Amino acid sequence: MSDDGGGFGVGTAVALGVGGIVGGGIYAAIGIVVAAAGVLTWFAYSLATVVVLSCAYSYVKLNEITENKGGSVTYIEELTGRSTTAGVVGWTLVVGYVGTMAMYAYAFGAYGQMMLGVAYVWGLPIRQFLSVCVVAVFVGINLLGAGSTATVERYLVFVQAGIIAAFGLIGLWFGFSNQMLQVGLSSLVRSLTSYDFNPILAASVGFVSFEGWQLLFYDQEQFDDPKETLAKGIFISIPIAAFIYILVGFVITSLLPEEVVAAQPEAALLYGGLVISKWLALAVGIAGLISTASAINSTLFSEAIFAKNLIGDEILPEEMGDPGADAAPTRTVLVIGFFTAAFTILGSLEAVVEFASLAFIVVFGTMSALALTHRDETDINVIPPLIGTVGSAAFFVMLTWYLYAQLPSVFWLVVVIAALVFTVEAVYFERESIEEGIQEIERQV
Repeated sequence: MSDDGGGFGVGTAVALGVGGIVGGGIYAAIGIVVAAAGVLTWFAYSLATVVVLSCAYSYVKLNEITENKGGSVTYIEELTGRSTTAGVVGWTLVVGYVGTMAMYAYAFGAYGQMMLGVAYVWGLPIRQFLSVCVVAVFVGINLLGAGSTATVERYLVFVQAGIIAAFGLIGLWFGFSNQMLQVGLSSLVRSLTSYDFNPILAASVGFVSFEGWQLLFYDQEQFDDPKETLAKGIFISIPIAAFIYILVGFVITSLLPEEVVAAQPEAALLYGGLVISKWLALAVGIAGLISTASAINSTLFSEAIFAKNLIGDEILPEEMGDPGADAAPTRTVLVIGFFTAAFTILGSLEAVVEFASLAFIVVFGTMSALALTHRDETDINVIPPLIGTVGSAAFFVMLTWYLYAQLPSVFWLVVVIAALVFTVEAVYFERESIEEGIQEIERQV
């Protein structure tokens, strides 16, 4: 796992993968998953891991059989030639990343509020104030050209994942010593025999927790032998991150009553730390602030570069930024930052988590289906893409139905956002078709 040479090696790919997955996701989403799955949180994360690994396999295989390097949109364009479908996926990813950053910003503000013990500052709710401030800080950093660097993120992962892994191990020891550990096997049997889909629903809710690894595909040039390096890095980093999620979820559900987590899901890790030691809770809180802030920074940088490429491919309108910019275009960063701040102010934690999960379920499922249809072009094992496709479809249906039946306000928010995105997208692509038609007529005249 040496990183000698001109580019980064497997070690950096693993560090970026683990950091991207665990970095902000565990602090932002785990409480929502625990509230849905209860003592079976470990099972929900295990189920999500199987589907995510299957989707990751599809990404790796698609990356092997395509010439261009760039992730989901590139794969669709090159393998199907359907620019409109590629555009839908591109826009979905852009909006999904906005939701993800809003989730990180929400968690940052919530942790800051709990650690400061202050509800308002200058008459403003401190959670929203801190959330907007951290987004503004990293928008400014990206505009100054600092952005995100693999070198910094590589070492920061030891803070991000190290502290939370230590929390899980200490919590495991504490729970074992005090006979508090609950595996929940009887609950699992009861759930399976009574057609209780809450653990599966929780797996779909927590899907966004695993999205960070695909960011590696957007800047493959930084790695030596990128196809092989990314494959190894992703297949190592996802199991490591999954182990941390499963361990921490198991510990939290053993140490805390379900009603405590359900009442304040964003505080689950802090409350779990307080059961053991106030110093552990402080360490978790500090790690939460660092991790969510770092996740905002790296995601903002990656999304801005991703959006710049989409602008260059005419999938996004040129008004969003200059595709010829050396770094992230200024307008692109400002637009992304604005919508992220707006979403984190207006949305609840549950709303942004589940919205982002739906977006990535759609994209990951689409990539699995694409790999399934091109299985004859290389040595693609049919089972992982099939699991990724079916699993993603099941998660999408279940999560959508849950929102409609139990959280109608969140459901209609998602519907409105999706309708707006697809309407703007349709108008944009239709405008391009009309312009091409007019130009063709002018040439004939």
